[in-house]
Amino acid sequence: MTAAVREPVQWVSELGAFVVTGFDEASAVLRGPGWSSDPRRSPLAPPELATLPPGAMLFMDPPDHTRLRRLIAPAFAPKAIEHLRPRVAAIVAAVLDDLPSTVDLLSEVGYVVPLAVIAELLDVGTEGAGLFRAQTPRLVRMLEVDATPDDLTEATAASLEITMFLLPLLTSRRSHPGNDFISALLAVPDLTLDEVLATCILLLAAGHETTANLITNGTLALLEHPAQLPHLLAAPASAVEELLRFTGPVRLAARVALTDHDLAGHPIPRGSQVLVRLDSANRDPRRYPDPDRLDLTRPGPPNLAFGAGPHFCLGAALARLEATETLTALFTRYPTLTPTERPIKWRESTTFHGLESLPVLL
Repeated sequence: MTAAVREPVQWVSELGAFVVTGFDEASAVLRGPGWSSDPRRSPLAPPELATLPPGAMLFMDPPDHTRLRRLIAPAFAPKAIEHLRPRVAAIVAAVLDDLPSTVDLLSEVGYVVPLAVIAELLDVGTEGAGLFRAQTPRLVRMLEVDATPDDLTEATAASLEITMFLLPLLTSRRSHPGNDFISALLAVPDLTLDEVLATCILLLAAGHETTANLITNGTLALLEHPAQLPHLLAAPASAVEELLRFTGPVRLAARVALTDHDLAGHPIPRGSQVLVRLDSANRDPRRYPDPDRLDLTRPGPPNLAFGAGPHFCLGAALARLEATETLTALFTRYPTLTPTERPIKWRESTTFHGLESLPVLL
């Protein structure tokens, strides 16, 4: 998306959409009724969207979304996720142990840590972890707001590969449950097998990419602002919140107006495509003083990096935990971490805010 947008709400004709950049306006769209998250409702939707896997909660609207989220949410609650901290810390330590002196932190840390956590949560072994690593880059293409027909074809093919691997596991765990995430979901009485499968695929698609970006973007921000490092080590949780605001992993969220709306004095007709710029909202000077300054001691207020309202990221607590453990361990173990390439290249993506790579000398 190349159009420059300065007003909190603006119609951008070359996009065929309203673009929302103000914090209050973005929050109103994300939290309020009368908006759809189903990309199939978009006036810009390609026909290939019909091939996306069914049951993906990210693309559901009430009442289906409300029912499914109510059933799944307990597994992702902060208290439930906190129990994973020792294991996540162990995974991070193991990943850092194996690093050579010169390494691409995106591919060898950013992507590896969340993939290892997800593989362990699902208890899929090395075979499953290998399959996930191969297919996830194709799978996440379905999350691009401006996904092309090729993107959707690739994502559908990846979804099928993962489905063929997971289905026998789900069938086996239903009969012989273990202590893994799949078994826990299968134990929820009102969840269907298809819904459990779709949740696992969503965890891979959304949870892997966003967490990898958060870890790597946060690393780069700290390398560029080394005076902030003591604040990371002193208060990691609040530091990660500022990193989310400053360089969050997702650029925007898409909605379709189900009714006519008035947003900051701008009429939004029913059926309109609306693009909520999370990155711009998180730097709205009306909300955050001196918003372009990284300040890990910034007291708040809360940001929109994980969205808000009914579709607030279900895996936010897990992503925060992984980022906190990875960043603190990384900079504790390698305090002289140095980038080896300039300029740093950012990935071309409408939806995601992430690097192409982050080569460093440890």
